Amino acid sequence: MTEHDRQKKIIDAAYQVLAEKGYDQASTKEIARVAGVAQGLIGYYFSSKDMLFAEVFRRESEKYCESLSFMKRKDEAPPTGDIIQSALNVPKSRAEENPSWVKLRYELYALGLRNPAVSGSIRDTLASKRNHLAELIESVGNLSPERSKALAPILLSVFDGLGLQKLCDEDFDYDGAYDTLAAMIGAYIRSVQTEGTARLHD
Repeated sequence: MTEHDRQKKIIDAAYQVLAEKGYDQASTKEIARVAGVAQGLIGYYFSSKDMLFAEVFRRESEKYCESLSFMKRKDEAPPTGDIIQSALNVPKSRAEENPSWVKLRYELYALGLRNPAVSGSIRDTLASKRNHLAELIESVGNLSPERSKALAPILLSVFDGLGLQKLCDEDFDYDGAYDTLAAMIGAYIRSVQTEGTARLHD
């Protein structure tokens, strides 16, 4: 087994244990057991448990960004409501199909706030995710890079917030919230396009 394979097994095990037990109950001993490696090997690859968890956050965020890549469009036509709905189905389905990741994200946000040693890693992961989302917004919504970059952190916070509400409240109208979000995004894109057309005629 290569070093890469051993690291991946440890990271995958850390994700599983974190999702099942939460941060406080997730021990390196349990992670090593699930990974099928010696506990000391975790310390060899990661300077602390928190650094391991920060790497879990980075890897899972990277996978999430990759899952969104299919939304990139080649044409320059304004997006229809169906295109916007289809694009939003990806973050929407995340909380429906993998609620443990929503819970885990909030555990890791809290980790970044209380541990300066990993806050930089969490910050960099979030910045990378915002940049990736901005590129997708530019592609799907036909918006300028500047507007896409401004909209990305807003949408990221909405995705996380809606996922948390779904996790905490079984009666929350998750579908209705996403339908409203799609309508709001469509209205925003149309307003930007109208503004651009008006400037052309000035």
